[in-house]
Amino acid sequence: MKKNKNFYLTIIVVLIISGLLGFSYYLNNKGVEASNLPKYALGDPVVREAYEYVVENPEFLDYIPCYCNCYRLGHKNVKNCFVSEFKSNGNVVFDHHGTDCAICYHTVLDSKKLFQQGKSVQTIRDFIDNKYSRYGMGTSTPKP
Repeated sequence: MKKNKNFYLTIIVVLIISGLLGFSYYLNNKGVEASNLPKYALGDPVVREAYEYVVENPEFLDYIPCYCNCYRLGHKNVKNCFVSEFKSNGNVVFDHHGTDCAICYHTVLDSKKLFQQGKSVQTIRDFIDNKYSRYGMGTSTPKP
């Protein structure tokens, strides 16, 4: 009887430890870790949120233009204001431009908010076009 009790106690302890390790992994791997963002993106929490969202949602933002005249820099969408390239090995080449441009990071955060509300990419695109097009010429971003 004592062997069975010790066996069950061991099983329970192993399950608890496994659960705690799994939960710890989950907490540590949510979103983009600060160590993966450039230092210039960490100073302002709003800017950091925008960089994190761009890294986590690059495909969606391929269809969202930027109206800060960054087309002059060769940008094709608002994603390019934050990330120049996603490499095949998982590395990210960041762009400093989004750090200093309120139009860029507000465009990303407006897009994030609307997407979280369940709006379609086309609806979000229309909202961004209507809100920000008065600030400058937009990037040549394809429609969804």
